[in-house]
Amino acid sequence: MDFTIRPKSVLMCLLCVIALLATLHIAQLVAYYYIDDSDVFDFVQVIDFDYEGNLPSLYSHMAIFFAASLLWFIALQKRKTPAAPYRYHWILLAVIFTFLGFDEALALHEEVGDLFEDRRWVDATGYLFFAWVVPYGALLAIFVISYLRFVFALPRVTMLLFITAGAMFVGGAVGIEVFSAYEADLRGSETILYSVLYTLEELCEMCGVALFCYALMRYIENEYGGLRIHFDSA
Repeated sequence: MDFTIRPKSVLMCLLCVIALLATLHIAQLVAYYYIDDSDVFDFVQVIDFDYEGNLPSLYSHMAIFFAASLLWFIALQKRKTPAAPYRYHWILLAVIFTFLGFDEALALHEEVGDLFEDRRWVDATGYLFFAWVVPYGALLAIFVISYLRFVFALPRVTMLLFITAGAMFVGGAVGIEVFSAYEADLRGSETILYSVLYTLEELCEMCGVALFCYALMRYIENEYGGLRIHFDSA
């Protein structure tokens, strides 16, 4: 028996999980600020977007690993055709997303930020309070410049989806992050504004990855006939 994985179905599933996580997160924030007693709310670390090693972070790194697995599938298909253009770009993109999956799971970017702050390579104040945005931002700039031709060579719909997904992810991970950093440095991480900012940041990242997975699955469907899971009755 063959089971075909539909891009729209996967996208809707991912968005439903994001919506559920966001609802739980926002509900606990409302209760937290209404009661205003942090000791009562130790358990919210399980569903709060601002903590690591909980349900939202588990979803995030699994979604990124799913995107990485789709990229590896495409990269392996491209390797079968030596004349395929940009096949090394697909391989490198798969490697990058595999790293991002581990980064999300292990919070490596925070370790990098601490290193830059401890070595005083960055003045970790204001918008750079979360110092990891400096090295990651530099790598992002190199990546964007290196991948411009690759992106514009993609089929039109795939190209637009890639750009939209990338803008959402980067806009959250770097764009909103610097404003969160400024608020955290200026007033601390217990303000309503900081909570709003990091909530928007995580939602942008989650939705960006979900849209990217959809774009990759559409590309696979158009180029290779889609993804199918075969179950052997034996």
